[in-house]
Amino acid sequence: MSREQLNALIDFLMEMDTIPADLAKEIEIASAHFKSLDNEAAVVVTTTGSAFPAADLYACWEINNLFPEKDMLKLKGDTSVCLTLNGGARGEYVHPFNGPVTSNFGWRDSTKHNGIDIDLNKGDKVGAAFDGMVRVAKNYGGFGNVVIIRHYNGLETVYAHLSKIKVKPGQVVKAGQIIGLGGSTGHSTGSHLHFEVRFKGVPMNPRYLISFSDQKLLCTELIIKQTKWGIAAYPKNTKFYTIEKGDTIFEIAKRFGTTTASIKQINGFSSGRIRLKVGQQITVMQ
Repeated sequence: MSREQLNALIDFLMEMDTIPADLAKEIEIASAHFKSLDNEAAVVVTTTGSAFPAADLYACWEINNLFPEKDMLKLKGDTSVCLTLNGGARGEYVHPFNGPVTSNFGWRDSTKHNGIDIDLNKGDKVGAAFDGMVRVAKNYGGFGNVVIIRHYNGLETVYAHLSKIKVKPGQVVKAGQIIGLGGSTGHSTGSHLHFEVRFKGVPMNPRYLISFSDQKLLCTELIIKQTKWGIAAYPKNTKFYTIEKGDTIFEIAKRFGTTTASIKQINGFSSGRIRLKVGQQITVMQ
């Protein structure tokens, strides 16, 4: 992006009445520090001040680069963080769309599926999961029409394959507010909502914090931990877990940031294959 193109983009953003004054001011200040930008560069704004949700957790605010930060936790030193998900200034959780889940988080046809697909019809209204600010609202590759919202609790949520986008970058939204309409744009074989939950660019299984059958949060405080398997996320003060259909010791260990050996030892399981029963309660931490 040339200097002229950057200035034109800033002028456009400054004319948007949905962008907070503090955000517009910081965009203007940040632009003075850009040395060179190519055609694929993003507009970057440092998160000084309180204009941005979770500014204490994020180093920048980008409106073009979907996931600019992926170094959220290090394996050395402190490897976990506790997020308060709702309540008070964070608002309450609202399920983005009440529909059946058609595809889960995880590997699918040799490809990592970073979200959960929810069935809907073209034109169905999709709402924001939490209070926050729209960071991205554009058409982008396989996501099609996509909206990314950064929330005051530190999470970001992604809403993809929309037929129409109803919000703009920098717009403050409330939980449940309509941010787009369901569709099948991008790499999609039928109308559905591709919904992701991320922390500093790193995807986590939305089922770690959301009950899709009850359309509500599983906890108020969430521990997020970096492991060699990726992100572990579990309710604060967790000690026990109730087995669900499809669970394995390995997947449970990955979810709670522990090891299969530790779970086996705590529960007195044998070293061989463990048969888990739906509804069975096991200890995951001591």
